[in-house]
Amino acid sequence: MKRLLLATFLVVLACKAENRGEPTAVADLRAGVANGVVGRSPQATTTTTQPAQPQPQTRMIIRNANLSLVVRDAADVLQKVTALVDAKGGYVADTRQWKEREQVRASATLRVPATQLMPILAAIRGLAIRVESESVTAQDVSQEYSDLGAQLRNLQAAETELRELLKTVRERTQKASEIMEIYDEITKVRGQIDQIQARVQYLSQMTSLSTITLELVPDVLAAPVVEPGWQPVATVKNASRSLLNSLKGVVDVLIWVVLYILPLGLIFVALALLVRAVWRRIRKARTS
Repeated sequence: MKRLLLATFLVVLACKAENRGEPTAVADLRAGVANGVVGRSPQATTTTTQPAQPQPQTRMIIRNANLSLVVRDAADVLQKVTALVDAKGGYVADTRQWKEREQVRASATLRVPATQLMPILAAIRGLAIRVESESVTAQDVSQEYSDLGAQLRNLQAAETELRELLKTVRERTQKASEIMEIYDEITKVRGQIDQIQARVQYLSQMTSLSTITLELVPDVLAAPVVEPGWQPVATVKNASRSLLNSLKGVVDVLIWVVLYILPLGLIFVALALLVRAVWRRIRKARTS
């Protein structure tokens, strides 16, 4: 739809310019747009444009790997992996270390040259006791890369024609409305060019560098028999404190029973005995 609107706009401007006796380059532009091909006019051949993005000669593949390893010392292995990646021309995007059951676990995201992905994976596997899981994914973006290159060349050619048309209108008609319309179209085309160039750059970076998501899990057999940090004296103190708290609770209950519940109970018993005695007297008086 955008290309259709742009083509219609260029045809209208070219018709106006042709009716006023504008250079034949504008008429050539109208013919090119009408045929669905945007090309350079004779006057635009000397205009400097940004180089078009060449189509890829080889496949553009984005490769990512996920690796989970069981190691004896996660911190030590992480340092070795970092040194290995740096030596191969990659870098560590992020790392994380934490303790679980007094053992250090670690994870990392690595960015390595795509050509070195398999050798680096093999070297990392050599640092592990065993491999828990491993997966490598590949995404072919060759077609998208090629399509973006074609779109970029077309938009750059359209921008060149629009700039030449803007120059012609400024020199011949100097109408502010037409100049602003052309300028708005140039701005839109330039925005599309910037978006495509950003996407092309992103694909180039993703295909040149592969991502490795690494997880390092400590070996259960390497766990210490007695976990560090065990303090039996503190355990005895805690147990004694709990015992004293329990005894305090028992004593508190006894105090409440002796000073509160027992007297109330005696009062109730006395009242019951008194009521019983009175009742007996009443019955005895009636029978007599």
